[in-house]
Amino acid sequence: MNTPRYDYLIIGQGLAGSLLAWQLLHAGQRVLVLDDGHKSSSSKVAAGLVNPLAGMRFNRAPRTEAWLHSAHAFYQALGEHAGKTYFHAIDMQRLFRSTEQVRFYERQREREHDDRYLGERLTAQQIDPGIAAPHGGFAQHQTGYLEMPQILADLQAWLTEQSAYRRQAIDYAAIIVSNQQICLGELQASHLVFCEGYKMQHNPWFGDLPLQPDKGEFLRVRAKTKLCSHIINGAHMLVPLADGSYRFGATHKHSDFDQQPTEEARTQLQAGLNTLLRDTSDVEILEQDAGVRPATSDRQPFIGSHPQHPRLHLFNGFGARGALSIPWFAEQFAAHLLHGAALPPEAAIARYPEFA
Repeated sequence: MNTPRYDYLIIGQGLAGSLLAWQLLHAGQRVLVLDDGHKSSSSKVAAGLVNPLAGMRFNRAPRTEAWLHSAHAFYQALGEHAGKTYFHAIDMQRLFRSTEQVRFYERQREREHDDRYLGERLTAQQIDPGIAAPHGGFAQHQTGYLEMPQILADLQAWLTEQSAYRRQAIDYAAIIVSNQQICLGELQASHLVFCEGYKMQHNPWFGDLPLQPDKGEFLRVRAKTKLCSHIINGAHMLVPLADGSYRFGATHKHSDFDQQPTEEARTQLQAGLNTLLRDTSDVEILEQDAGVRPATSDRQPFIGSHPQHPRLHLFNGFGARGALSIPWFAEQFAAHLLHGAALPPEAAIARYPEFA
């Protein structure tokens, strides 16, 4: 029997691994994605938010327009292929959490001269009626959410049709690296790419990179009355979903990394709901989810090849901006792997001396 031989093994079928596999397969590469059933994937519980203005100061990353172009193009193409809608464009209402934040907004409006992202200022009365917003807020555009569980399930089905998916947990000790190839059990490949989320902290080749895992928990709720028609972004996030329910979150915890929901987080989230909503009397909690975001110390992803083992690669660390940025980075990394194109310097792991 012939030993299976691939160009690329990809470890992890979260959004990063799935989209990189898509790029490589469409470039004619022989790819196999290995995944443990999303046991360690943050993508399965991620909010899937596309939000171009990050943080308390509403900063826009320099590559935002490129990210948006790639994300919209990819999600539309995949949706047309599957006959489904994966990305839902919904404007956001950003709630000011203090008078200082109002100054940040005004400063950005003066600097940007661009209302494609930063919309008009809103009074407390102009915010969606069900929302308590004592400081008011502003309208934000170019936002929305990705139906993450559905897109991952459909990508897994597509990969399976291409004979490019296998459910399998990985033991690092079983990976044999040589100058000629990668061996993993009976599998042989020219290259191996790790897209394993927060589990990267235990990776013997890339674990020294400054990953800062961030456990987040979310609620899915419903109510008899409409809570909001926009995505609400304040101290917490409230997202109106296509099925009529709402996603609310999230908590942040930098220890005890697992996928298990906790009573502590549920209490925090219920308190947040009570603060955000004017009336919670008819709000019903449907479920609670938990996941660990693969955040990084400088908020930039980890992309590149190991300096001593050039057949080992990393495509990871996208954190909360994955739904927005991964499609563009997957294009860039595929071009790098196949054609030697330069990596975006802010994401290349060569920015760290030990990986240069």
